[in-house]
Amino acid sequence: MAGEKMSNAMRKEALDLPVSNQTTAADFILDYLSQVNVDKIFGVPGGAIEPLFDAIARFNRNSNSSMNMKNSYEAPLLMDLIVSRHEVGAAFMADGYARESGRMAVCCATTGPGSTNLITGVASAYMDQIPMLVLTPQTSMANFGRYDLQDSSDDAISITSMFSKCTRYSSVVTHIDQLKHKLKKAVKIANTHPRGPVHLSIPMEIWNHAMDGGEMVNNGHFVPGQHEGYEHNGYGELCRLATNDKKVLFLLGPGSLPYAQTIVECAELLNAEIITTPAAKGAVQANHCLYRGVLGFAGHTQAIEALLDEGLDHIITIGTNLNPFETAGLCSNSAVIEKMIYINYFGSDSLVSDESALQLYGSLNKIFHDFKKHLLARPAMNTAAKNKPLQQCYRVPQYAGVTKICCERNILASTRVDQLEKSLVVKPQYLMSKLPELLPSTARYHVDAGNSWAWATHYLHLNTTSNYKIAMGFGSMGWAVGASVGAACAQKEAPVVCITGDGSYLMSGQEITVAVQQQLSVIFVVLNDSAYGMVKHGQRIGGAEEIGFELPTVDFALMAQAVGARGVTIRNAQELDELDITSLLSERGPVLLDVHIDAEEVPPMASRLKELNRG
Repeated sequence: MAGEKMSNAMRKEALDLPVSNQTTAADFILDYLSQVNVDKIFGVPGGAIEPLFDAIARFNRNSNSSMNMKNSYEAPLLMDLIVSRHEVGAAFMADGYARESGRMAVCCATTGPGSTNLITGVASAYMDQIPMLVLTPQTSMANFGRYDLQDSSDDAISITSMFSKCTRYSSVVTHIDQLKHKLKKAVKIANTHPRGPVHLSIPMEIWNHAMDGGEMVNNGHFVPGQHEGYEHNGYGELCRLATNDKKVLFLLGPGSLPYAQTIVECAELLNAEIITTPAAKGAVQANHCLYRGVLGFAGHTQAIEALLDEGLDHIITIGTNLNPFETAGLCSNSAVIEKMIYINYFGSDSLVSDESALQLYGSLNKIFHDFKKHLLARPAMNTAAKNKPLQQCYRVPQYAGVTKICCERNILASTRVDQLEKSLVVKPQYLMSKLPELLPSTARYHVDAGNSWAWATHYLHLNTTSNYKIAMGFGSMGWAVGASVGAACAQKEAPVVCITGDGSYLMSGQEITVAVQQQLSVIFVVLNDSAYGMVKHGQRIGGAEEIGFELPTVDFALMAQAVGARGVTIRNAQELDELDITSLLSERGPVLLDVHIDAEEVPPMASRLKELNRG
């Protein structure tokens, strides 16, 4: 049969492996995941994880496979496999996919170093409460403790113990009868607040174990979610305290993001000013008439003034654990604590003091849905205000020059952007102000750790909500590179923007080839200053030795072109102004903008240095 391709069965026969058409545990896992609306798996292949990859191929070949039960809804017909270039990229992609889609994401890697490479991405998801199922294999149980290649058992590196510190649940499946209930338990935990990643470690013989279709459980009626109740006494106190005759401030944290529209409507009904933590910046339109900017790292003077206003009666704080990075340490101020109405999920970890005016735990969705109804129903509510369309509270919603509005209202506390327009080099402040003008209003922004955090937090102002993503819980460099690819896999209608530094891109930039392979509309904006910029400026401002921050001169546009992406170099403000983004977006696939920024511009990072010096 020379010249003919060997079938899988022939290959197995040649290797003296058993050929079987039986349904395996790997097939069961895929069928179950499809029933809870999973349609993509991010990962890197390897010998020990091969049974899962084989099952994905079978699932897609038989879209209505023998494992699929009669569901009361339509399960995904295909399971897309997105292969990253590094395992941490798979975890970052799963993170971005979950944030964009609102659904649990799945990532996988092989045993040993494949599994350990996932950990940074999983830890980042853990800190930001991103629902994620992590699947890793084990060597054969008969070889546990015998130091077989990539042994990850408890007698070797104990991969389940490693993941136990950065997941909500980490367990090894040691018997086929455990698989069903451990998988269901893991998925439920991942999707129940406080949400986060979960991990199952599955030995090779479990993956390949035969399972009958009758063992499958139709889980179509299972809808993951949070507990929809709240503490009624605390809610009653909220209604009593927050009234129109009181001066109220809303402080929104990242936990508020899924319910931001309702929360902002409550603020409007109370005529309450709004500030956010850096990670919740996307909760409010930058040109909203009540918005006063970002508190905490790289934040705005006006937000601090709003928080410390002596005339405030109450500060309604939502979905934040009040860590110093989010609040610049100001929420430990006794005058602030006494006014604080703290609202968060059941089981949330927080640093709120017992001296606060009120602590209310429960479903944020339910609390603010009911609170809005309460505010609208109050007899004392002014009739005109009650009937006023909420959108009238916004200042010029379609206005393109959002940054200039923010300058006028002192949301930008540093250099005015309109003074930088004629600069011969690209000032990072001007770049951030210009991006929303150049790109479609539907663009999704993902901001990487480092100087990108500071510049985007302070100067990137969007007149849309929910389109700004940042991972500030763990601060992983390279997160935005993978997360932007994952977000683009979740939706393909709008472009996804990755704002990253040259240091971060050198760590994770190979994931652009995934966007090339999948033909995803991702715009990588690389802030090129040939340095670990935050390290450089931190050393200078803090009086430390200036060492270890230099990076080589790199042509990132040429690197992009070498892997099949489009690359554009931007060296000055005029080239930025003349950028034809419409033409660049007319074709599918990624674009990289190699933006040579002014390396001497100091990012707004004083609060971060204060915390480091305090430590």
